[in-house]
Amino acid sequence: MAKVYKKTSRNGGLTLYLGKRDIVDHVTKVDSVDGVVKLDPKDFGSRKVFVQLACAFRYGREDLDVIGLSFRKDIWYRQIQIHPECHRPTLTLMHDTLMKKAGDNAHPFTFDIPNNLPCSVVLQPGPDDKGKACGVDFEVKTYLAMEADNADEKIEKKDTARLIIRKLQFAPSQVGAGPRAELRKNFMMSGKPIHLEASMDKDLFFHGDSIPIKIKVNNETTKTVKNIKITVDQATDIVLYSADKYIKCVLNKEFNETVEANGTFEKTLCITPLLSDNKEKRGLALDGRLKDEDTNLASTTVLRTGMDKDVLGILVSYKIKIHLIVGGSGLLSGLTASDVAVELPLILMHPKPTDDEDFEWEPPTAAEMKVIEARRERQDKISKIMGDYLLKGYKMLGDCCETCGTILLQDKQQKTYCVSCQELDSDVDKDNPALNAQAALSQVRERQLSSQPPEPAGGPGGLQASGAVPLPRPEHCEGAAAGLRGALLPAPPPAPSAIAAAVSAVAAAPALQPAPAPQVGVLQPALRGAEEAILTKLRWASGQLQTSASLETSIQLCSLISGCAKSLQSLRELSQ
Repeated sequence: MAKVYKKTSRNGGLTLYLGKRDIVDHVTKVDSVDGVVKLDPKDFGSRKVFVQLACAFRYGREDLDVIGLSFRKDIWYRQIQIHPECHRPTLTLMHDTLMKKAGDNAHPFTFDIPNNLPCSVVLQPGPDDKGKACGVDFEVKTYLAMEADNADEKIEKKDTARLIIRKLQFAPSQVGAGPRAELRKNFMMSGKPIHLEASMDKDLFFHGDSIPIKIKVNNETTKTVKNIKITVDQATDIVLYSADKYIKCVLNKEFNETVEANGTFEKTLCITPLLSDNKEKRGLALDGRLKDEDTNLASTTVLRTGMDKDVLGILVSYKIKIHLIVGGSGLLSGLTASDVAVELPLILMHPKPTDDEDFEWEPPTAAEMKVIEARRERQDKISKIMGDYLLKGYKMLGDCCETCGTILLQDKQQKTYCVSCQELDSDVDKDNPALNAQAALSQVRERQLSSQPPEPAGGPGGLQASGAVPLPRPEHCEGAAAGLRGALLPAPPPAPSAIAAAVSAVAAAPALQPAPAPQVGVLQPALRGAEEAILTKLRWASGQLQTSASLETSIQLCSLISGCAKSLQSLRELSQ
């Protein structure tokens, strides 16, 4: 989750947290609204805390709301009481993240939105209009009140925190076949018709895309097609107390294309309907917008089959009209001109964001939280100690320690001093993987065990059943903790000297004398298991050596590689 939305009431007692303000309508279902309210109940008294989600339609200017008359109708709303607690939803990852962000006394809530509610749409105000625009909006509100539904109780603004959210629809993943329309028209005193055919490759286009329209004309008459005009109309159905329909032209473009008598024409013409060309048109339907955000023409409303009569609010659709302006012949050509037109449906929508809901956030594990908290605590200690030294007259340098990356200090004798290496590294912190080998390698063991599939009990890895020596645990390696500590810094390319030292150490290692081993055939399964365990340790050490940024760590890893090589040689001699 990249952003958390937060709103605090004026009295400071209520803080509303939301992880997202765009709620996606998938036609068959709608995403739930998950949030958290943090309470400071010192001034609540006997009042209760409620959270409400409302879908409302404003059909008049806000400045006209006087003497108790409001031009706003709640299409749907739900409210729940969270203090004293009467609502405990099933916690989600969103809840978990928001509750960690809010801290103590945070109460989660969830709203499920029905799929028969309209999307967020506003009507474009005129140049001189002020206040909130007419349209459909969704609002999450938390407030203090004595009772849930009491029309006589006045709720103060200082006891309220609210956030506007949007209900959106994105384009479906599958695009339908392109529409096609044709028309044959006969004229008076003309025995032959004119044939017009228009088609598109697909039925859905994104906002801002160029829309290609393939036009074919077969003019068998004696008249001339003077030009071709294409218009795009937005049809807005406002369903509230009654059904009203408004049609506004959002594009009107003429093409200087002529078709002579008994001639043919075939060409693809492109159009792009944009809001920037319709800024002055009052009442145009636009996508709902949040504060200080730009918007665009309203997206086409997609309804589930059979839902037409159940939806209140604003429904938006588009259609394209292709006009042939046909002129007459002779002296009365201007008076006998006519219009030949066909219509094509158009779906305008936004593409679904590529990262929308594809990334599944996972909370950190208990081991990772210990690492995060330990690093934060360590940095706080370093900052405090460095502050004390600066007060004593030490000077902060622009260089960092090559071992741990901490900023270096310089005393009055011009000697450099690293607070981390010379003071903190001597401490023992049982939860800090940077300071304690057991804590660091326990995390390594946890990751290794979770990534390896279980082996059958009777296989080569089933050493417990055969009575063999168990696999060495990662915390038995002293170099791994230092390897993890070195990995906290940006990892430079592997040092050639360190790799050469590892290779030379392995090559120069003397072979261990194998102990007498009677009944070698009986020990073969155990020897194979031990060899595989040592190879696993050798691969791990080689990988750590390539990413190590510390000389001391590289030396320890080389020593481990050397020991593994000797052990492998001894096991192979014993098996022979």
